[in-house]
Amino acid sequence: MSLASHGAIISLAAVILAAGPAAADVLAGSYGNEVGCAGVRLGYQDSDDYVVLTADGVETYGSGCEFAQRLTTMPGTQLLNSTCFAEGEEGTTTDVVKVVNKREDGFFVTIPGLEEIGPLKSCS
Repeated sequence: MSLASHGAIISLAAVILAAGPAAADVLAGSYGNEVGCAGVRLGYQDSDDYVVLTADGVETYGSGCEFAQRLTTMPGTQLLNSTCFAEGEEGTTTDVVKVVNKREDGFFVTIPGLEEIGPLKSCS
């Protein structure tokens, strides 16, 4: 690999890292249910009820989705292209995850094929 090619790869990586998570400007910090926020504070999860939402993705006890790209932004609603996994299933899927900010009522997350998850409140 030439020195110029190596420099181009480093520049591209820097641009990708600078872009940050797909939902960074919408979700600052961690949001969760009571069990999820307790897990954030303790640094581990130990209950089937665990749910945490961050700018990087949404995580439950046995599944989760990593946000890859924001597709649309409407007031209070984000549609995010995501890579999802579920415990007991092989591989990952690509899904569009919907995150809705209902202000005082918290955030609500919809992953295709699952019931809406929420309310998720700030863990701070």
